Amino acid sequence: MDRNRIRRWKAPKTIGSYRRTVLISLCFLLGSSYLYSWEVPKKETLNLSLWKKIGVVEHKEPGKKNTLKPKENTPKHGELFFDFEGEPSEPSLSEAGILFPSKSISVVSSSYLEDTHTHFFGKKSAYFSGRRNQIHLSVSGNPLFGTHPDPFSIAIPLFMGEQGANSVILDRTVYVKGKKYGISLELNEGKPILYVNNLLQKTEGRTVSFVLESSQKLKRKTWEVISLYFDTIHNRYVLYQNGIETAEYENNAADTIGFGFPENDSTPLILGKSYYGNLDGFHIHKGEPVFSYTKFESVRYDDDTKIGYMEGSLAVSPILETKYSNSTLQEINWQIEKPQDSMLELYFRGSNQKFNETSHLEWTRIRSINSDLPKQRFKYYQWKIWFRPDPLGKTVPNVQSLSFHYLEQSPPDVPTLFRLDPQMSKTQTNTVCFLWNSNHEKEVQNGGGYIIHYGLTPNRMVGSIFIKKDKGNELRKIDGNEENSGFRNKRFCIDEDTLISNIYIPEGNLEAPEDRSMADYVDVSRKEKRGLLFQPGMTYYFRISAYNRYLNEWDSKDQRSALSAPISFSFPKEVTNLK
Repeated sequence: MDRNRIRRWKAPKTIGSYRRTVLISLCFLLGSSYLYSWEVPKKETLNLSLWKKIGVVEHKEPGKKNTLKPKENTPKHGELFFDFEGEPSEPSLSEAGILFPSKSISVVSSSYLEDTHTHFFGKKSAYFSGRRNQIHLSVSGNPLFGTHPDPFSIAIPLFMGEQGANSVILDRTVYVKGKKYGISLELNEGKPILYVNNLLQKTEGRTVSFVLESSQKLKRKTWEVISLYFDTIHNRYVLYQNGIETAEYENNAADTIGFGFPENDSTPLILGKSYYGNLDGFHIHKGEPVFSYTKFESVRYDDDTKIGYMEGSLAVSPILETKYSNSTLQEINWQIEKPQDSMLELYFRGSNQKFNETSHLEWTRIRSINSDLPKQRFKYYQWKIWFRPDPLGKTVPNVQSLSFHYLEQSPPDVPTLFRLDPQMSKTQTNTVCFLWNSNHEKEVQNGGGYIIHYGLTPNRMVGSIFIKKDKGNELRKIDGNEENSGFRNKRFCIDEDTLISNIYIPEGNLEAPEDRSMADYVDVSRKEKRGLLFQPGMTYYFRISAYNRYLNEWDSKDQRSALSAPISFSFPKEVTNLK
């Protein structure tokens, strides 16, 4: 979108309102944060850090539109996790930019090729080409690779290349006095084999080796997950392929006393030691393996409760504010991608009263962006998007752009030609009459009205007149439609009874509909004295304002015009000459 065009374009003013567009753009300029731009009458920018994101990330890809989508199903804890989203020298930098807190596992050296066309997590994976590409990890000092480790797991998603059928994927071995210690995960004709060398400890200082050999070949050119589980408490060691157990070794002999690596062993853990193919999502963590290695959240089913679970992810905007109250939503536009069986829902809430994140203001689901939009009027509003992957966790919906078009209710203009009525009666005491031109706004003509303000100086008003009594002694708004009045000669007279009616206004029905009469908006404080009666021998200054039918004293005070220029009237006083 042409930013200069946005700056130059001005929307025409409609009668009593402005049309304004709010654009939440996910098409960033120079990789900047989300852009909120108000086309009329100004432009504002908010930072993405203001967003509340629950399992949602900004997806950036050079040469393509940035999108908002659910986070990938990366592990939430662990000693180490490589999704290879960072530079080859920092393979542990994840998509969220958060490193696992292990200080005892560090990258000594790293060499691999980035592959943006093949990936299991994120947007790229690591390609290894034999001995030229390896990652050396220092694990000395880490308790999982110490002399008495807790149960732990290693998971390796791999994409085997044409030459990868005979490879060394993971290795940490050392020779002590001619004896080999450590672990080595290899492929032999595509079948995973884990060699555990002299790590099972026996009495009298003896050690035992064992091998976990799978009979299942890995498929070529597809992602396969190998998981290794070291149950050091029960001395049970298992190899899994895609969550299915394919090899197991268990030793509960009476002379078996534990499992552990040699003391003070500084040998590095080598990933991709002699491997041809891709690796992604390499993960070391305590406890049992995670068997659900789907790229995104997948559906879960509880056999006990017979209930399915799939929470999805949320992106929630900050609470936004329009310039004027009583705005109405007119149109929503967005560009999205929604794969089959995934879900993408948009919600909106708004109010003239200010609210916060914890307010019990109801969300409205947008069933159609072209029709049946929420009808509430608002000054403050918020939107949220719910993302849910397909049930298998393979694909997710995403949002490329989102824009809200709303009609903003501007206050009316100041009434024109406010003046004293030259034909006002000379016989009435302490009475003054006014003329002015009718406002053009339909919101003033249909349910709105006028307020006449008065004071003892031109710039300080101490009282206001906005209701009158009709023939039935009922309170009504001042609309200027008195006898001998017209469109260019709205007319109203103020006498002592009018002043008293406005000084002491009874409390209205606060539960009435939105377009209730002006008297209904008066709160309890209005029953106290507010204003003064006209006094002979004083000059009073008068100003007038117009208001829309949406005006109320709590959340729509902006629906009133500014005050007109003051006019004055002096009430005569009879003075007797007394000696």
